[in-house]
Amino acid sequence: MKLVEQRVIDFVAAIASKEPTPGGGAIAALTAATGAALAEMVANLTFGKKGYEAVQTEMEELQAKAEAIRERMLELSQADADVFNIFMNALGLPKNTDEEKAARTAAIQQAYKDAAMVPFEIGELANQIFDLAELASRKGNQNLITDGIIAAINARAAVKSAFLNVRINLSGIKDESFVAELTSKMYAIEKDLDVKESSIIGLYE
Repeated sequence: MKLVEQRVIDFVAAIASKEPTPGGGAIAALTAATGAALAEMVANLTFGKKGYEAVQTEMEELQAKAEAIRERMLELSQADADVFNIFMNALGLPKNTDEEKAARTAAIQQAYKDAAMVPFEIGELANQIFDLAELASRKGNQNLITDGIIAAINARAAVKSAFLNVRINLSGIKDESFVAELTSKMYAIEKDLDVKESSIIGLYE
C-alpha cells in the first residue's frame, strides 16, 4: 500500500516504527501538501464572497496551482521512500570483482543523486506554496488569514526539512558540479524565503 493511501493513524504509527521509511523526506512532502491544501482552502472559501470580486481570477489561479502542487507532493512522499530503498539495494550489490565494484559504485552514486533530487523538488515546490499562501493571506478571505499564514509556515518548514535531506545526500556525491549546482539553487531559495517569511508573519501581529 502506498504511504498516502494509509489511514492517518497507521501512517503516523509507521513513522514511529523501527522501519527507516517513511522518514523525514516523506514528512517534508506531506507538510508541504498540507500547506498547499490550506492555501487552496482559503481560495475556495473566497470564491463568491462579497467584497472579493476583484480577486476572483487570482483566487481561481491560486486554487489550481495549489491543487497541482498538493497532488505532486503526495507523489513525492512515496518517491522519497522509493529512492531510499533503491539506495539500500545499491549498497547491497556484490563487490567481489573489479567490475562488480565499479558497477556498485556507479549505482550508489546514481542513487545518491536520485535521493538528493527528490527532496530538492519538494523544497523547490514548497517555496512556490509559500508564495501562494502569502497571496491567499493578503488577498483572500480575511476570516481565514491565519490559515493562509499557517500554510506559509508549513511551506517554510517543508523547504528547510527537505533541504536538510538534500545536503546529507550531497555529502556522498563525488560529482562536484552536481553538488555545486544544487547547493547554489538551495541557497537562492533559502535566501529568498528568509526575506519573505518575516513579511508574512507580520500580517497578523
